[in-house]
Amino acid sequence: MNHLSLTQAVAELSKLQGMRGCALVESVSGLVWAVHGELAASDSLWEAAVDYWRLHTRNQAHFESLGALRAAVMYHSNCILTVFRCTSEPDLLLVAAGIYETVDWRELQRMNRKLGELIAGTPA
Repeated sequence: MNHLSLTQAVAELSKLQGMRGCALVESVSGLVWAVHGELAASDSLWEAAVDYWRLHTRNQAHFESLGALRAAVMYHSNCILTVFRCTSEPDLLLVAAGIYETVDWRELQRMNRKLGELIAGTPA
């Protein structure tokens, strides 16, 4: 997937009703691959959100009985911040910020899975 296609795909995610912004971020380095939405200029937000995922990774042995982590969700007073795995190779996370009652979170997850398949080169 080329950079333009990747950027367009993240832009589509950011257009979901109630979405304030979303970014595709490397889980290890925090490098932002693409970002869109009204919060797009908040560079440190996207990089810092990945720390929620890293915290779980460091402590995952304590949570093994719960199964694999599918999403990290933080309820802030102005919006919900979610972190989903997008692909494992490369290790990319989708970080999304949106209004709880407005965003179709299931649709966001479906779109994230499709994006991950496109990045990995598997059929969507």
